Amino acid sequence: MKRRTFLKTATQLSALTVAAPMIFAQEAKGANGRIGVGFIGTGGRCGEHLGIINNFQKAGIAQPVAVCDVYRPRLIAASKATGNSKMYDKHEELLQDTNVDVVCIASPDHHHAYQAIDAINAGKDVYCEKPLVHWTQFEVAKEIEKAAKAKGKLVQVGTQHMADDNYPKIRKLIEEGVIGKPVQVECGYFRRGDWGEVMPIPDRNAKEGADLDWKRFLQHSPNEDRPFDVSRFFQWRLYWDYAGGPSTDLLVHTYTPVFALLGLDYPVRVFGGGGLFQYPSPPREVPDQCNIIADYKGGPSVVMTNSLSNYYGKDTVIRGTDGVILWGTIQGRSDASKYNGVRIVPWVNGKADASKPEIVIPWAGNGDTGKLWKNLLECVKTRQEVMCPISIGVKVQAPLSMGILSHRENKVAMFDFEKQAITMN
Repeated sequence: MKRRTFLKTATQLSALTVAAPMIFAQEAKGANGRIGVGFIGTGGRCGEHLGIINNFQKAGIAQPVAVCDVYRPRLIAASKATGNSKMYDKHEELLQDTNVDVVCIASPDHHHAYQAIDAINAGKDVYCEKPLVHWTQFEVAKEIEKAAKAKGKLVQVGTQHMADDNYPKIRKLIEEGVIGKPVQVECGYFRRGDWGEVMPIPDRNAKEGADLDWKRFLQHSPNEDRPFDVSRFFQWRLYWDYAGGPSTDLLVHTYTPVFALLGLDYPVRVFGGGGLFQYPSPPREVPDQCNIIADYKGGPSVVMTNSLSNYYGKDTVIRGTDGVILWGTIQGRSDASKYNGVRIVPWVNGKADASKPEIVIPWAGNGDTGKLWKNLLECVKTRQEVMCPISIGVKVQAPLSMGILSHRENKVAMFDFEKQAITMN
């Protein structure tokens, strides 16, 4: 299943966010009233971001002004794709560019946290691709939030399933008790193939040197002295040192909206499982099957499941004491289009009852990366909170990182609320 690209959002209005608005007042800069956007990391995922901002430039909303990458051929291509925007080899230099108002971080996972902190400290608002941080960097995730609060900067975490206008309505219904107390959740992400991790290698003869800064690529990874490896550089999602596999790359999409709608905190404990059962290792290190169970104080218990071997999926389900919420399109139904959204089915005495008919709320932007961008750019001017703010990103990161740690160490990951830290038992 390819990522969907929605480029029509230049004319859409962004949603009211679930979170409270920020109180900082600031006027966006930018030539001709457009907000200047700089891009750090110009690989495959950044291509969609470049296209969205190019589209917004035509609408007079924003414009690409700078690009940065450690691989020069990719850097040159990104510059050309954005009207010959200025090129930088180091992100610190891009952050000094006064034409850059907002920074898009689409580099490998292990760079996200540090580049986001640098951008915030340089006075920039940030769009940070998911996951917010590498699975080993939960403590650093909290530092991003701390810096954003101190500097009054916005951080939109790029989990595009958060881009839906109807979430505030759904959350209000949940808070009013439409399904009683939420006690159990199931969500998952399924597909056939590991093409998401086996990224293309454009030049198998590429070498470390002036056009490829391997040392900078390795910064903030567990082994910064590793010899050059062409697969690790171009196919970094295959390796634990730079990525977290399905947990932080895929389950983050389906779990983040559930987390936001239920207004959850950190989990009490997390169990992680799965393994590498189909695809060849080496080179692949991250699992191709991934399961996480996260228990929250007083509920719910959340079960996240993933397979890269079979596309037979299932709806997200939120089970309450007095009803159920069903998420997404029900596969295999002739009337599936009718349920392309969220179904809320209240119960009476543990079963459906005609006196409380189900509520169907269609999707209104879910999965639209352009809508997340439109929301951020509007919030740059209004200083309201964004759809997927840093406060959500940090707390979503916890169970994902804990699941990986549990899986790798064969232990139970616990959250110490007093120390606000992850521990292993």
